[in-house]
Amino acid sequence: MGALRTPLVCKFLMISLILVGLSSISIANASKVHVVGGTKLWGFAFPYNTWTVLRSFTAGDTLVFKYPVGAQNTIRVNVFGYRSCKATARESAKALWTGKDKCTLKKEIINYFICGIPGQCSAGMEIKVFAK
Repeated sequence: MGALRTPLVCKFLMISLILVGLSSISIANASKVHVVGGTKLWGFAFPYNTWTVLRSFTAGDTLVFKYPVGAQNTIRVNVFGYRSCKATARESAKALWTGKDKCTLKKEIINYFICGIPGQCSAGMEIKVFAK
């Protein structure tokens, strides 16, 4: 009689191991949400690029830029826009103004974001994030 239970116990154990393995894979690949600056709002006088060095980012993660609606915006730019603090017309057309802007990080590149309101990027409202 004990011999009849052994295959059933093996099947249960095998199914349990498979489910545990699958659940750990989905947890490992889950994207994260990062509020830019943590408890600080998207604004002036915060070292955003220092903040990024202390974190790990993966493609598919979401950055959330929080600020009072109308006070700032968020624009994804290329490296030239980041260095010059000027978005192209095409980039500016995609500016986000919600106060809770969500941007998904692209894979294996540096993702660049600025505030497009004149003077704000040059005052520090810029961030670059490398996503693995």
